[in-house]
Amino acid sequence: MQLKVGDLARRSGLTVRTLHHFDQIGLLSPSARSPAGYRLYGREDVARLHSIQALRHLGLPLKQIAALLAGDGEPLPQTVARQIRALDHEIAQATALRTRLALLMDKFSAGGQPEMGDWLDSLALMATYARYFSTDEIRTIVGNWQAVGDDWAALLAQVRALMDQGVPPTDLRVQPLAHQWMALIHHWLGGDFDLIDRWGRMYLQEPTARPDGAPALDMVRYIEQATAPRLAAWLRHFTLDELRRFRPVGASAWAALAADTARLMVAGVPPASARAAALADRLRDLFHQTVGQAADLVPTMDAALAAEPLLRAGAPLPPDALAYLAAASAPAARRAVTRSR
Repeated sequence: MQLKVGDLARRSGLTVRTLHHFDQIGLLSPSARSPAGYRLYGREDVARLHSIQALRHLGLPLKQIAALLAGDGEPLPQTVARQIRALDHEIAQATALRTRLALLMDKFSAGGQPEMGDWLDSLALMATYARYFSTDEIRTIVGNWQAVGDDWAALLAQVRALMDQGVPPTDLRVQPLAHQWMALIHHWLGGDFDLIDRWGRMYLQEPTARPDGAPALDMVRYIEQATAPRLAAWLRHFTLDELRRFRPVGASAWAALAADTARLMVAGVPPASARAAALADRLRDLFHQTVGQAADLVPTMDAALAAEPLLRAGAPLPPDALAYLAAASAPAARRAVTRSR
């Protein structure tokens, strides 16, 4: 049985125009023609059309399909494998886009219906992020912001106040804020130094990455000048790889320890006491958490704080509290506590 072009079009779901195009480019030419010149397609033509349709469903261009059917192209298994890789890439891109859009929806969910300008600004921000970060990293950046956003707002106000007063970034009064700045970034970006570095480069290079309420560049430069000597002080005691092992510790834990230590000091409780020793143990535990549970780095932390006034000035505990707990940790104090039991 032979089919005219219209019959083949109806049965295959293609248009007559498409079949004419296949004929013109030599991809599927009819094996016969009627006395009146109409195209007639036989069994082998229909089988070839099935092959063409199957390869089109793989996303192959017509030129490559023609080469495959002529035996001039790469083997079909290799072609299929390449198409699978291409589809995997498209799926990954679509998944990443869906994740970014879901994060965008979460961003607006608490604020009612956003204006079109807000949508466009957020989409532009997401597009900028995508050039620097993976989908998982974007999820970390956006997801963790809720945990630190309020703290950032308060910190920016404090830094701006010092800047307005003309306090130079090298002043020791800036160090507690520099420490808090570094700790918040560490907590926000999951302690990933590579991510922190890329975030910093993006922030300086991409104006669209600085939304309303973000620190101005003069403030970023101010804090950079304050943190540079601080980082240099740490590097006098730790290698860069050791610093990469540091982990953020919640501000509430430090605040609670500071308050408890202040109460003992005000009450006149001596460092060589069981209560002071218990607080010193809490300090050691926080140090362990800070250095990523690397016990061998805790003595180095003690030495760094003892040797570097700059680090003590920016520590989460006041210098007098650190000195009190250091005395409580001293061997003589520990022996006195043991004898009193």
